[in-house]
Amino acid sequence: MTLISTIESLLFIAHRPLEKKEMAALANESVEKIGEALESLINEYNSRGGGIKIIQNSNEYQMVTAPQNSEAVSKFLKTEITGELTPASLETLSIIAYRGPIIRDELEQIRGVNCSIILRNLLIKGLIIKADKDKQIYNVSLDFIRQLGIVDIKELPDYDRLKRDIPLSSLISEDND
Repeated sequence: MTLISTIESLLFIAHRPLEKKEMAALANESVEKIGEALESLINEYNSRGGGIKIIQNSNEYQMVTAPQNSEAVSKFLKTEITGELTPASLETLSIIAYRGPIIRDELEQIRGVNCSIILRNLLIKGLIIKADKDKQIYNVSLDFIRQLGIVDIKELPDYDRLKRDIPLSSLISEDND
């Protein structure tokens, strides 16, 4: 895999802007080589006139949709935001509601699968928030509480019984005893 390919993959999967030094650490390359590869990649995307662009703000880079496609993208996002939740999304949302704030690793341990796409979709829908911007800790949003027609998360059925601020590791050890 080439460095350009690695950077392209990182920019594609990232849900936020990436700095050169972060990409350099992830790709095990120097910041200078990352800069050269980024320049080449940006030129490639700009010259082909496709639906994806790479934008730069100071030392941060992000892959975005082309401005001329904003109407179609907006329509799609509107259906994504207002569309029904999948069973996996409902399960994830329930876990966050009863165990939140919850670290992504703990959530994935409970569900037994990677939850990154589901978390992204729940964030887009505004049903969850990142409780800590630097860490992957999630909690339900005020919109979630409002949409349920309650004024406090504690109004959820069996909340006191299911909330239990007990670390997952101790619950697992209880089950093994």
